[in-house]
Amino acid sequence: MIFFLFLSSGFIPSKANFGDADFPAGSFEGGPKSYHDAWCRKIKQECRVRFQGSAMWVEGQGGIYRDQYLSYRYEKESREFYNYIHYIDDAGRERVALFLFANVDAQREFIKSFLRWKKQAGRPTPNLRLPASQGPQDTQGRDKSYGVPMNPYERPPITDWKEKTTP
Repeated sequence: MIFFLFLSSGFIPSKANFGDADFPAGSFEGGPKSYHDAWCRKIKQECRVRFQGSAMWVEGQGGIYRDQYLSYRYEKESREFYNYIHYIDDAGRERVALFLFANVDAQREFIKSFLRWKKQAGRPTPNLRLPASQGPQDTQGRDKSYGVPMNPYERPPITDWKEKTTP
């Protein structure tokens, strides 16, 4: 009887842990990851801001690590959101970067990611929206994947800030 139960249990499909609800192992290693299509320093100057672990950067240009961050200032003018990031550059000088958003949802998502980055909460709070709906601005198709997975959790960590994912 015990042999029969042991033998029949091999034919019952089983899933480990939560099965289909589980993220692949290692998905959240390296801290939170997200990207945000913004305007950099002036309206209509498009850029993609990325957060990954302790780094925040503008794709194809450069960025900072969490320990270089000094402070944040926010202003709203009409329907535009101005996000000023004060930091110390590699030469030890104080600098300010400006990220603008015209969409309230885009601003909200950016702030959520920024605060997560600033606090460095290790909790898995992924940004797993569909690629075409993830960008904070009306990106006119800029965030379509063109065969490259845009979900930052489905891509290997970016080690070169000069790498661009937009055409």
